[in-house]
Amino acid sequence: MCRHFREDYGLYTRCARFHNVLRSHEPGTAGREKAPAAICRKVIQAKLSGTNQIEIWGSGHQTRSFMYIDDCLEGV
Repeated sequence: MCRHFREDYGLYTRCARFHNVLRSHEPGTAGREKAPAAICRKVIQAKLSGTNQIEIWGSGHQTRSFMYIDDCLEGV
């Protein structure tokens, strides 16, 4: 649609793709949830199982940023 509006009417558009936007009570299925819920699940499972260990992928130097949905809406 954006391309057609540019071609037909000269209207240039931009599309925003939001990642890591969170909300309260984020739903999720074990193993398919977003990162914050996944780390909570892993920590709770480690505590309940008595292993007190969780697996973290990568080198440990990666970072992520998260944004609460209300902040995202205000920014838009």
